Amino acid sequence: MINGKLIDGKAVVPVIFRLPTQPDFSIDFIIDTGFNDHLTLPPQAVSAMNLPLYSTTLARLADGREALLSIHLATIVWDNREKVVPILASGYKPLLGTALMEGYHLEIDFEDNGLVSLEKISPSIS
Repeated sequence: MINGKLIDGKAVVPVIFRLPTQPDFSIDFIIDTGFNDHLTLPPQAVSAMNLPLYSTTLARLADGREALLSIHLATIVWDNREKVVPILASGYKPLLGTALMEGYHLEIDFEDNGLVSLEKISPSIS
């Protein structure tokens, strides 16, 4: 299970990064159910973390504009498992999209410091 908090009306969860030659560290990401990829980080953060470039993609931004974005790869620890995920270098806030939450149940208590939880969905037995 992954736990976070509701901060200023935004559901926020920590994501642990595991980079070569550095201790693990955590960044708080805002859950964005309108974003259907994995994670975004501001370009400055991607550069500071020295994440390897994987490719580029043409993306439609929330305001309707299209932009060419770089895609980088990073190793994260997600629900106690190491996972390599694509990171879009875009925007000014770290965003967590629905692709990373696939197979999870999202629950949010909409109150100050309310609980945000992502729990793995158990396969149903028929």
